[in-house]
This record gives sequence, C-alpha cells and structure tokens, in this order.
Amino acid sequence: MFAVLLDHRDNLFNFTQQQASYSRSWSDLNKLGNACMYNKFKSAEREQVSYFSQKPITVYPPLRFIVLKKNLHLFPNIIDFKHLPPSMKGNVGVVTARSYGDNLNPIIAEHPEYFYFRSGMNSTNKLLEMLAKDRVVGILEYSAEVGFIKQKIGLEFEHYAIPIKGVLQPSYGYMACSKTPTGRQLIDSIDAVMSKPSFIQAFIDEHNRNLDEDEKALIKPAFDKIFKSE
Repeated sequence: MFAVLLDHRDNLFNFTQQQASYSRSWSDLNKLGNACMYNKFKSAEREQVSYFSQKPITVYPPLRFIVLKKNLHLFPNIIDFKHLPPSMKGNVGVVTARSYGDNLNPIIAEHPEYFYFRSGMNSTNKLLEMLAKDRVVGILEYSAEVGFIKQKIGLEFEHYAIPIKGVLQPSYGYMACSKTPTGRQLIDSIDAVMSKPSFIQAFIDEHNRNLDEDEKALIKPAFDKIFKSE
C-alpha cells in the first residue's frame, strides 16, 4: 500500500526508505523531523509523538494465533488470551514494541510471562522460523502475512490461523509522521493523496488482490465505513 501511495502522490512528497526495528522507528521519528512510517496502529500515546493520517493506509483482517497445523488438536476453536493454560508460558511469540491492538496489548503488558519476545530486524521472520521448529507453540500475526513471509523466505510448513476471543474485527494501519512542522506538511499532503478517487479505487483493489474470500468479507464493512463520505 505504501507503493500505491507513492504511485498517486503527484510529486507532493518523496521518501527514501530505511528499514528499522519497531522500537527504533519510533525513537528516530522526531530525531529526523521529516520522517514517516506506515501501517502503524493509532493510539492516544502515539498521537502525542506523531501526526497520523486521517484515513488508514491498510485494513487488516483480525489478528490470529498462528500454530502448526499438525498441532491444531491441542487448541480450542477460539483461543482466549485472558485464560491461557500454564503450559503456554513463554511459548507465544510476539515482537518487542509492536502494537497488537487494544484488546491484546494490556494482556501482553500484564502477563509477559506467557510470551516470547523477539526484537531486532526481521523479528516476525525469526518467530516463524522458530514456529516451524516447534520452539514456540504459536505466534500472533495476520494469516495473509504469514503466507507471504513463508513464500518470501522459503519456509515450508502447514499453518492454521485460530481466531482470538475479543479480536474479531478488522484493524487499521495508518501513516504516522514526525510531530514537527515538516511532519505536519507531509501528513497534510498524504491526506490529500488518500482522498483522491484514483487512490481509493487502488486501495480497494490492492487489498482484494492480497486477501482470501473470507478475509475480503471481513473487511468489506470497513471499506464502506472508511469511504462513506467520499
């Protein structure tokens, strides 16, 4: 979706892309002063340090608990992270400093003993490699993203995406820019591009191209809500 944004920018802005870990990207945002990040969850805390786009740049199907298909019999049809068994302590893979939404963030903060935290570059890739070797029982991730990463890095295993209690609605990723005068100009320009009919159509097409039929059905109401005034 970031590439789609650049395709429709009409020279209003330009970016040099740099890859960084979740924690470093937030710490560097205002040090640079003219930086933006994409696919970021919006929260009151984050809005204190960055300007967010009015509309999301990405609509995500609900997060899932990703497990090896061969181990599916060990888990319920819907998993409740507020009531995890002791056997799962330290065995749920998550990425340090990543936001998992309003329902899961408090659980992770209050019960870190149940989670295996991975930091640094390509953290999700490393967690999937650990899952393939049964070194974690599961990870928190989007089903489509797991399929993409497996194909990209050549992992071959069958996985299953278990729904999570309380996490059954789509979530949104936004553009976030430095909370500086330059950052304000950038986010205003981004908002202008994201309001163009051509971008809106490309936004919908790109999501539909990368989701399966169940996921498309889940996020269609979100599209209707986002663009109802357009």
